[in-house]
Amino acid sequence: MNPEVAKDPYVDSRLRSNKPTNYMGFIDELRRLWQLAGKEGDFKRHEPIKEDMALPRISYRKIHRTVNTSFKDIKPRHRATIRHPYREGEWVELRGQIFDVVVEFNVYSASAEQADEMIEELDEFLLLYKGFFKMNGVQEITFLQQLPDTVITDFRFPIACRPIQYTMRFEKIMPLFLNQIQQMMVEAQVVQPQEVSKEDE
Repeated sequence: MNPEVAKDPYVDSRLRSNKPTNYMGFIDELRRLWQLAGKEGDFKRHEPIKEDMALPRISYRKIHRTVNTSFKDIKPRHRATIRHPYREGEWVELRGQIFDVVVEFNVYSASAEQADEMIEELDEFLLLYKGFFKMNGVQEITFLQQLPDTVITDFRFPIACRPIQYTMRFEKIMPLFLNQIQQMMVEAQVVQPQEVSKEDE
């Protein structure tokens, strides 16, 4: 490998991934693998706790998203210019930006022991399949913190909650269709300012 290429953190990350993905794409893959492995509890978007909800459950939510400054992507940066896949003679410019997303999972169970076991299982599961997620577009997954255990006592029986957070890195790719942009610029210049003022007179 060219040593100059290896120094570029963007290129180095992209070489590990076969395709781009986003936060929800990651959640879909995680849910699918968790079910295939026969693990207890389904992944649901974070929502207020209800007494009749099925337990155990794992909720997920995005805490915050920030631009990763290590990649100098304060704004979308040029990645490549490629031929349009369906329109001959047209070109598409790809611009990308790297984001760090803090994701929180909450394990809910009627049993404190089960909640403890499931949060450990989830942590080990993400470590076990980390390579798979990276090959499918997640650039990095890093354990951030496990928050204090809580017990929800608003219902007929107590519900144990175990929150855990991870930092994940995703790349957002935005295509710019150059031929369309050029056409819009041409159309915008069809009526010149001086022509408009003449018509007003």
